[in-house]
Amino acid sequence: MWNHKYLESELRDVMNILIVSTGKFDLDGITNVILNYYRALDKSGMHIDFAFPNEIRKDLREELEAGGSVIHRIKGRKKKPLTYMNKLTKLIKENKYDIVHAHGNSCTLALETYAAYRGGAKVRIPHSHNSTSNFKFAHWTLRRLFHATYTHGFACGKLAGEWLYGGKPFEIINNAIFLDDFKYNAEVRKEYRNKYHFAGKKVVGHIGHFTFQKNQDYLVEIFKSLVMKDPDYRLLLIGDGGLKSEVEKKVQDLGLADKVVFTGKSMEIPELLQAMDIMVMPSRFEGMPLTLVEAQAACLPCLISDEISREAEITSLVKFSSLKSSPENWAKQILEMSIVDREELKSVIVEQINNKGYNIVVNSEKMKALYVSYLEEQQ
Repeated sequence: MWNHKYLESELRDVMNILIVSTGKFDLDGITNVILNYYRALDKSGMHIDFAFPNEIRKDLREELEAGGSVIHRIKGRKKKPLTYMNKLTKLIKENKYDIVHAHGNSCTLALETYAAYRGGAKVRIPHSHNSTSNFKFAHWTLRRLFHATYTHGFACGKLAGEWLYGGKPFEIINNAIFLDDFKYNAEVRKEYRNKYHFAGKKVVGHIGHFTFQKNQDYLVEIFKSLVMKDPDYRLLLIGDGGLKSEVEKKVQDLGLADKVVFTGKSMEIPELLQAMDIMVMPSRFEGMPLTLVEAQAACLPCLISDEISREAEITSLVKFSSLKSSPENWAKQILEMSIVDREELKSVIVEQINNKGYNIVVNSEKMKALYVSYLEEQQ
């Protein structure tokens, strides 16, 4: 049980917290980070509500509401930002939130921090999840307002923090996971490899929305070069997004349809990681991807773009490659990466990840302690 003098304060028995997702709350990395912390937190002395721009999945809604949370939908952040901000201000003021914790990747988070300021929230925390943004003009335009209205900064890693906060201080909140959920399991591997007809094949995996950032188009080119060298490889693409149809067409045009599996969004990420033999992520930019923590916990070798933060190298399973390199060279590196004995490695890898600070149970205690200390500062 967490014990802290603030929670015994006569001023308030419960911390009232609003978690805001600036992007769609769905099956993706930021959503999973939010959910991991929510699930792991000792919620004694806390009440947590959520604000999302979209109607969320029924199973997620039921889970959050079962925990006592209220879910608010506030639309219009991109198309009607002033209306959005005013609605958020009203929500914060009416519910008397002590802490507003908003997840995003640019100084457009000023919409949330300014609304929290106007709404009377004492603690206003933006949380950076990337090392750049698609909205750079808005990012630079809103920088002064952003810096004037937040109280404490969180970031998933060093690069993401430097991008959002410049030279100002921030706290790194690791994209931590429930390690046991991803530990290598030979029985699950066999089950899911049979399900997708991967028996006797070598499986390259990728998890992510089909976007410019994730660069699946280039991954397909890499895979084309790979199967020309070894036809026993298969590609497993997990996720959805605006560019998915273009990638599917490219797979068809290159004659790879019988070697590539598109799963769409999935609630079975731990199981699908077991079915893979290597994770490949040629992202154009990234902060600290949660999927790379999960892949390493599953003892998967990972070949990733050098545009991804070096913090992703939690274990010796990670190797970096340049996007300036040819697809043929990426394919060659995949062939050179040995398929590891995951059963033998799993205990060592889990210990390494735990020691590097990616255990969600430990990290959730840190987050709660920060919430408490930040509120004390404002008294």
